[in-house]
Amino acid sequence: MVTPMWIEPTTLTVPVEGGQLTVARWGSGERVVLASHGITANHRSFGEVASQLLDRGADVTLYAVDHRGRGGSASLPGPYGLAAHAHDLVAVLDHLDVGSATLLGHSMGAFIAAVAAELAPSRVERLVVVDGALPIPVDLPDDADIEAVVRSVIGPALDRLDRTFASPEEYVAMWQEHPAVGGRYFNDVTDAYVRYDLATDGSVLRPNVSKAAVLDDGESTLVDTEARTALERITTPTVLLWAPRGLLDDPPGLFSAEQVGEVAARLPHVRAVQVEDANHYSIVFGSHGAAMVADAVEPDASPT
Repeated sequence: MVTPMWIEPTTLTVPVEGGQLTVARWGSGERVVLASHGITANHRSFGEVASQLLDRGADVTLYAVDHRGRGGSASLPGPYGLAAHAHDLVAVLDHLDVGSATLLGHSMGAFIAAVAAELAPSRVERLVVVDGALPIPVDLPDDADIEAVVRSVIGPALDRLDRTFASPEEYVAMWQEHPAVGGRYFNDVTDAYVRYDLATDGSVLRPNVSKAAVLDDGESTLVDTEARTALERITTPTVLLWAPRGLLDDPPGLFSAEQVGEVAARLPHVRAVQVEDANHYSIVFGSHGAAMVADAVEPDASPT
C-alpha cells in the first residue's frame, strides 16, 4: 500500500458575505471539483485525494474550502448552517467563473454539497458524497440540548474544542491516540491536517474551529429536516461512498448497510459503494479510501 504523502496546495481567498473565505487548490486540469469538509475539519481533509489525482495525471483542478468558522476562514461570522455554507460554495464557483462543477463532500460536507445541488442545480454536474448526505439516526427528544446531541454523534471531535495545548506536538500526540485517526491510520497527510488545525491564543494553542459554528451546523445537520434531506429532492447524478466503521473506528459506521441500501434502491440518481476496511476518517485520509474517492470524481473511472 502506498503511504500517503502531503502535497502543499496553493491558497486563495474568495469574497463571501461577511468577509473572505479561504480556498485551497491542487492541480490545473480542465474539470473542476469543489470539495466541502466535515463539521470540525478543514480543506486539508482532501490532501490524499488531491495526491491521488495528481499522481494519476487526472485532468482535474481540485478546490477545497475552509468553511466559515474553520481554518483560514475561522474569523468569518455566521450565519452558519448547511444553507449558508452551500451559498458560499456557489460564491466560490462564481468567483472562479466556473459554470458547473463536480461537488465532493465528506461528512457534513456531503450534506452541504447536496444542499448546493438543490440551491443551484445548473451549477452542479455531479455529486460525490462520502459518508454523509443521509439523515443520521439520532435520538431527539423535544427538550434536547443541541450540544449534547452533537457530542453524542461526533464525541472527541467536539470535546477538543474546549481544550488548549502547549505545542503542536502535544496536539499531534492527542490525535495519534484517536482510534480512527491515530496508530496505523496516522500518516503524512493526517499530520499536515492536524498541524493546520491550530491557532495561537495568548501563550497556548487551541483548535482553529468556532464552537458556535459547529453547534449551529450540528443542529442544521441533525435536526433541520429540510436541510438534511436535500439528497431526496435532487436528481443530480450522485456517487455515495460509505464506510462500515464509524468515528471511533467501531462498527457499525455512521450509516447502516440497510439504510444505504434502502436509499440507493429508492433514489435512481444515487449509486452507493461501500469502501471496505475504512472508517469515517480513513475513507478520505487513507490511501485506499482516497483512491476510491479519486475514482469517483473522474467520470470515466468511477468505482463499480
